[in-house]
Amino acid sequence: MGIEIKKSDEVWTTDGRRLGFAQQLFHRNDEVNPALQLYGTYLGVKDFDYGEYFYVPTDFIADRQAEVKRIDLTKKRDDAMQLTWFRMPNFVAEGNYRLEPLPE
Repeated sequence: MGIEIKKSDEVWTTDGRRLGFAQQLFHRNDEVNPALQLYGTYLGVKDFDYGEYFYVPTDFIADRQAEVKRIDLTKKRDDAMQLTWFRMPNFVAEGNYRLEPLPE
């Protein structure tokens, strides 16, 4: 990925909406196949305003603005909803992952 993500970085969509705050990374232990939407790593994002939790594939992270602790995604919020990033991926539900806490 190459971008250092910090815990509580704000996560923003391309349409200027805050998705939430970065919490941790989930690394898939089984098959990775982006063509089938089986991504290798997901960023856990907590939305404190509405109580939602998103699982954002790190493939859709565009950049991190360190000076303002902000992560920019390559998708709109509606895309996140359509892609069901609010649903826990099967590999997480089944415990088939390695959890990586984010540095403060």
